[in-house]
Amino acid sequence: MGRFLLNPKLSPIMKKSNRRKFLFGSLGGLGVGLLGGWIFRRSIIRKLVFDGDFDTSLLNAAPIAGDDFCVLTSRQVEGPVYFPSPERRDIREDREGLPFDLEFQVVRYPDCTPVPGAVVEIWHCDAEGRYSGYPEEIFRDVWETLLFGIKHGKMTDGEMHIDPTTKDRFLRGLQRTDENGWVRFTTVFPGWYEGRVPHVHAKILLGANEELNTQFYFDTDYCNRIYTTQAPYDKYGEFPVSMKDDIVLAENPTADGLLLKVEGEPAPGQALKASARIGIKTA
Repeated sequence: MGRFLLNPKLSPIMKKSNRRKFLFGSLGGLGVGLLGGWIFRRSIIRKLVFDGDFDTSLLNAAPIAGDDFCVLTSRQVEGPVYFPSPERRDIREDREGLPFDLEFQVVRYPDCTPVPGAVVEIWHCDAEGRYSGYPEEIFRDVWETLLFGIKHGKMTDGEMHIDPTTKDRFLRGLQRTDENGWVRFTTVFPGWYEGRVPHVHAKILLGANEELNTQFYFDTDYCNRIYTTQAPYDKYGEFPVSMKDDIVLAENPTADGLLLKVEGEPAPGQALKASARIGIKTA
């Protein structure tokens, strides 16, 4: 098993979209002490776990407020750091960063009629790449993140989930859509962390049924303008992972309606804004 993962001639046999699941699943029963001797280079971890093969032409812009059309919004994985959010509009708490207003309209695809009373839940990292509910230092180090996931994570239906270990709840929230299918959140523009491109998670529920899990993305050049000129983002600079190499994007056959167009120029105190019509199929 160790030779298979580390042998460069054999590792391509495994689809890149399955490597992360295989790695976490295989290592779950090993002690942390053994891991240090078995996986000894962060570059190897990045190659095995954070190397995708996404066709960037598949990432399409989300319809926005005022558009008279909709798309069936593509699914994405929930991710390992999900847990239920409080119901609220302003999810910033004490987080610093550029103010960011997010508006989502849930509509039925293909007729684009609004869905009132749907739960829209979002969560994302802060300006320095940290998620609430977990030790803040782990997300900037791929090795520490891996070890933390192995120690605290659980595999369920082939996906990793990690229960929260702190009481922080910043940058997490849910709301119910109004009569026109809209919800609005006040947050900060997300930063980046090891292994992923910048993104915002979203979950849509109708009653007890989960209708959609997805993630929304941003233009690379726009993000890097923020990350190189605005505090506290500029502490870490440009994000190092390309859309092509993002493993979550690479795990899915489509990425329709997942690219958000942000309005507003990055500047201290400048409020940024983005909207998206989220198309779902209901019974």
